[in-house]
Amino acid sequence: MAGLNRFPIVVILLLASCTLPTLAHLGDSPAVVECKNHFSIKYAFDVYNYIFKGKKIGDGSCQALVALGRLCHNVFVNNTFTYEHTENRTIIQARADVVFNHCIIVNSISPPSLS
Repeated sequence: MAGLNRFPIVVILLLASCTLPTLAHLGDSPAVVECKNHFSIKYAFDVYNYIFKGKKIGDGSCQALVALGRLCHNVFVNNTFTYEHTENRTIIQARADVVFNHCIIVNSISPPSLS
């Protein structure tokens, strides 16, 4: 009885697993690609978790979000709607606005001086 040669199957699975993550980004608009160049994935997760999961956002993520700008923030939020199925887009958009405004306030408050 001839044994099944599993090598080709393993190679195909390995190639598929390596290319699938990169294929997920093929549909990104030029605006999304440009904005991604200016924003760390860590900060993106923090902002996402605030908007969609109600978690806190750190000062560092707020600083990065304000530096990124409202335009790119809106690009990311609108792009997320293409793959994130949410029941109420209006609530999510409002939370996105709240986090951006919160971060502007956090960045405009300077720490008290110790003089």
